[in-house]
Amino acid sequence: MADDRSNHFVVLTMVSILLLSVLAAGCIEDETEDGLITVEGEEMTLEDLKEMEIIEGEARYQNRFYNWNEKAEYEGVALSTLVPNMERSDVIEVEASDGYSQEFSYRQIFPPETNMDIQGEIILAYGSDGVTVPEWEEGPMIAVLPPDEEFSNDDLNMTRSLDSRFDTQNSAGSLWVKNVEDITLNEDVYSDTEVGLTLEGTSVHDYTFEELRNMDSIEGEGKRIRSTANVRGPNTYRGVHITDLVSNIYSGTNYTLEVEARDGYTMTYPREHVEGDVPVLDEDYNETDIEPDFEAILAYEEDGEQIPDWEDGPRIAFLNDEGLLSSAGLWAKEVRYIRVLPEQEDWTLELEKGSETVDISKQYFESAAGCDYHRAEYEDEGDIYAGVPLWEIVAAVDGGPPPDGHYMYNTVLSELGYNVTVEAEDGFSADFPSQQVARNDSIILANELNGEPLPEGEAPLRIVGEGLSGEQSVRNIARIELTELPDENKIPDWSLTLNGTLEREYSAEVFGALVGCGVHTESYDSEDGTYEGIPLYILVGAVDDEETVSHWSLNDTLVEEGYEVEVIAEDGYSYTFDIEDVAYNESMIVASRLDRSPLPEGEYPLRLVGEELGSGMGVKNIAEIRLHGVES
Repeated sequence: MADDRSNHFVVLTMVSILLLSVLAAGCIEDETEDGLITVEGEEMTLEDLKEMEIIEGEARYQNRFYNWNEKAEYEGVALSTLVPNMERSDVIEVEASDGYSQEFSYRQIFPPETNMDIQGEIILAYGSDGVTVPEWEEGPMIAVLPPDEEFSNDDLNMTRSLDSRFDTQNSAGSLWVKNVEDITLNEDVYSDTEVGLTLEGTSVHDYTFEELRNMDSIEGEGKRIRSTANVRGPNTYRGVHITDLVSNIYSGTNYTLEVEARDGYTMTYPREHVEGDVPVLDEDYNETDIEPDFEAILAYEEDGEQIPDWEDGPRIAFLNDEGLLSSAGLWAKEVRYIRVLPEQEDWTLELEKGSETVDISKQYFESAAGCDYHRAEYEDEGDIYAGVPLWEIVAAVDGGPPPDGHYMYNTVLSELGYNVTVEAEDGFSADFPSQQVARNDSIILANELNGEPLPEGEAPLRIVGEGLSGEQSVRNIARIELTELPDENKIPDWSLTLNGTLEREYSAEVFGALVGCGVHTESYDSEDGTYEGIPLYILVGAVDDEETVSHWSLNDTLVEEGYEVEVIAEDGYSYTFDIEDVAYNESMIVASRLDRSPLPEGEYPLRLVGEELGSGMGVKNIAEIRLHGVES
């Protein structure tokens, strides 16, 4: 009997041990399946996140003291994937384990194209530099992945909402919430009762979008033309006469209007522009003798689409049902503030190259100087001058226009050499060699001193910058001329033809401008020296579909479907590549320069170079790039 008890005890003990083992295993298994974060009240594990589309990218950010953190590579899931049903009136709240929280607007989670180019995707990162949570102790973390891999405080200010509820977004780094614990979608936070426009004059008035829509409105058609002769419109706009807005805050008749956009971009309008008296242009962007007949409005609707769905609004628009063209530079968009200022004197800067002349208006210059991309500053004993680099103004007349988009600097002409003669109103002038001016952001054509228009002894423009002689610091500038130009027979006359869905032709000057721009420029070190040029896929992206914006991109759908890229020499020799090998391959370069000089005769004008090119692939004397397998 005792033996039976002993055996029974042993059996119970073994069963107990097995049960404890099972329970322990269950506890461990449950622990690995615990939710990593909570999204809309539902727990999500790391495995749940990894099953979604993975977003990867490198980035760094500025803190509120404008210091940069170390760049890191992040891996995670787009916030837009976690909250796909977010509406424009909603806000996402992200909370960390220590209680810190940050709110994000629809505009940040689903950015329009212009904002995507600055901000990029916002993701919930679960890995950094190859280490994932829980080993990565700061994760999960919100990360912003801009295309240039740097998210600055200026980038934040250009892409965030200006509503007071987002004032906690006080630096780029404030968006990077660490140890994220909870993500909540708060619905219907925005409405038409939010302040959309502030008018400042002898009084100040805040308008909601609802109030703007309740004012007397006007509807009509408007067309605008860019300086590169691209016509936009006609589109149908509805809005409020600007003169009606001014009359609510100012009773005088002599004034200048200052308009500030959401991103801080500003430009001014004389009273006659506010009343619709702006130049009528032809389709080559030349001023005509046609009597102006425009109605200047603050538009809150375009082709039936209203704010907030119309993301460019509210904007300044010039209506004319007869199809008259006005300059696109006057159509300020995303207007947030309108200020009535004392009347300012108008002026025009005359640019001249041979028989060609271009007039730069005060409004056009101020629009460029108010843009962060073009704006440059120079400090002189505590005073801050601001304006536009001289080379960017020269680009308007140097003969290097791009296929589309903004003026592009004529690198080829600049390297051949000429003088930039800057002349004051009284005839005094100074010469700047083109090699000194070329893409030199430290030689500035300034229109502001300490945030105000230049004083009388310097206005409207003056030259400032490091290392300039006293004679070069020209003031009261009225005219700029390109002098001592090279002989025309010295200017290269070759061109590159791109054939795909459409056809484009790049002259030597346009291709040189693209290389000199540096945005897409890549280099390749070979035994013969360093080649410089444009990645082949960038050129393919210009003709793979009918996209007509100034910065083309590859059509990823067509890349997946597959087609061929043929690189053809002047003598007919060619090599054909699969787009799969070309797409986003920055080491496959169409080069125009070797050691900063034109290619030698056997390779001139263009040659395909790169580490991965085998025998016969490095086509020389390139004349054409043709796509096979895309619709034309």
